[in-house]
Amino acid sequence: MGDELQVERVVVGVADAGADAQAAVRATIERLLDHPFPADGEYEPFAFEAVRDGGGFWLALAYDHIVAGGDSAVALLGALVARYAGPMPIAPLDRHPARFRRMIARHPIAAAAAMAGLPRLAWRARRARRAPGLERREAANAFVMASLPGADEKIGVAAKRWGVTRNDVLMAAVIRAVAGLKPPAGPASRRREVAVASVMNIRSECAAPVERVFGQFLSSFRASHPDPRGVPLADVARVVHAESRDVRARRRYLRSLAALAVSGFAWRLVGEDRRHSIYAKHYPVWAGLTTLVLPGLWSAMAPSAGARPAAYRRGVSTGPLAPVVVAATFTGTSLELGVSFRPAAVPPDALARTLESLAAELSGIS
Repeated sequence: MGDELQVERVVVGVADAGADAQAAVRATIERLLDHPFPADGEYEPFAFEAVRDGGGFWLALAYDHIVAGGDSAVALLGALVARYAGPMPIAPLDRHPARFRRMIARHPIAAAAAMAGLPRLAWRARRARRAPGLERREAANAFVMASLPGADEKIGVAAKRWGVTRNDVLMAAVIRAVAGLKPPAGPASRRREVAVASVMNIRSECAAPVERVFGQFLSSFRASHPDPRGVPLADVARVVHAESRDVRARRRYLRSLAALAVSGFAWRLVGEDRRHSIYAKHYPVWAGLTTLVLPGLWSAMAPSAGARPAAYRRGVSTGPLAPVVVAATFTGTSLELGVSFRPAAVPPDALARTLESLAAELSGIS
């Protein structure tokens, strides 16, 4: 893929964008989504590629998600830009401290309630329809993206008017969009709901700000709606908000962390032939959503990072939980959508229609 630059132990792959820089960036992200981070030998959790574009270049960063969340990645890229422009000292960071235990110790009642709520979580999942492509085990990722100028402001205004958050609006729109991947459930079906999982940043509960601590401090929650395509976006967003508000108010995100620990134990007991479908069968979600707000993060580690980029592309690997993951980035002037998916589970033409529907609904909010 072109020449390589060796800087100390960091290898930066370099390629030319050619006539279509956006296509080159999309292809680079798609390739890096499947970048392997070896479990043996010296651990290197980062991979870099530069895509030449005219007189400048795009810098792509792939990282093992266990070491960083999206907020830390933005701050790191901002610091790299600042160092590229000239020598600049950066204060040492505390690296990914194990503070989840401290959070549980500070909130023992909420933690106990989270464990007690696991059976109810499993019972509610029985109402959700299973995502398409369960029988297909190929895990390779594909990636598409869309830029929606001005949509960030429209979504913010609509969220305030509806009494919800921007993430609630995005989650509702994703639920409505992915519902088209399968025909509606029959009237007698017990599983009638389409569910989507949203990542939650809980850094404020267990770590210092991004300019002081580098790491990943994430949980998640799940929201669903029966046959959402026949319901207005505002109504679906209010249903999602009721769930997200309850999750934060009662610290039910601890339940997701507990479920992850339990499922990790179960994973070791399940054979290879069943691992590909264990989550999809028992915690069915059609898509994951991860939302990132760029303003305030870009210059967190390096105040001299300069103007934050208007074109910030982002993608997240699908993994075993969902066949589709939507990475939504609010840049301050646009909403950037990066959608990764497993072609073995969701055909590219079906995914293209889904992204077109999602982009049209978010752009058309008034």
